[in-house]
Amino acid sequence: MTSDVFATGHYASGLREKLKRGIELGPKYYLFDVPRYWRQRRQRGLPALDLGALWNPVRSLRHETYTSQPVPPRYEEALRALYDAGVRFDNPPARTAALVAMWWATRITPGDAIECGAYRGATSLLLAVLGKLHDVPQRVLMLDTFAGMPAPSKFDSSRRPGEFTPPPDWPTTIQQQAEALGVADRIEIHRGLFSDTFPAIAAHTPTFSFAHIDANIYQGTLDACVRTLPLMAKGGAVVFDDYNGLMDLGARLAIDEYLRDHHLPAPSPLAECSAYLRM
Repeated sequence: MTSDVFATGHYASGLREKLKRGIELGPKYYLFDVPRYWRQRRQRGLPALDLGALWNPVRSLRHETYTSQPVPPRYEEALRALYDAGVRFDNPPARTAALVAMWWATRITPGDAIECGAYRGATSLLLAVLGKLHDVPQRVLMLDTFAGMPAPSKFDSSRRPGEFTPPPDWPTTIQQQAEALGVADRIEIHRGLFSDTFPAIAAHTPTFSFAHIDANIYQGTLDACVRTLPLMAKGGAVVFDDYNGLMDLGARLAIDEYLRDHHLPAPSPLAECSAYLRM
């Protein structure tokens, strides 16, 4: 079954797990994280009272999709192929389907796809497989340290260094999975901090039709926005996986700061904790 391709180690999948997570994180979120976040917004010149952040714990307990679009034909076939190749998703089904539907909505926009924060590469591989199935002329760039999360900043009260560390030499595993799926020619793996790997990418003056920013922390998210959004094609889309995340107020701060500085609108809710921006 295609549901087996979704691992549950990084999110609360059932009602019991969700309630447990809410009890564990809710008091800290409202009593400590949100007041601190509002102070930091004021320090960064943003409107301090971001009431939308108050809704994040509710989003984390629901499987709601806020922007509904059709997934590509043969989506289930692609998931089965990834499962057979040993790929497993760490984001839940609703969020993954909504992200893929947003990618599908940009398929006629010229440009490549980029994922800033690829972790184990499942989302990038899925886009590459769907691109091949539908003859979308596009490469998928995966950017990650592949060594876990860098040290969080003062804006990241709920994250710790080394989170999301895959098994050793995971890029080799991704390459093997890509070869098994027949999409090795459609992917690029860039290992390291975004600030270190992006100059080589930018040297080729790329254009992106779709971007997925999933860095969780302030600095990584800001770096991804600074380097990716100026290269987005008109009609493209950016999905911010963490914008409404219960543990990712630093990422939300970075996104709002970048969008304010570049006179761009706030992103719209997509599914669960994710949000999107059409360019």
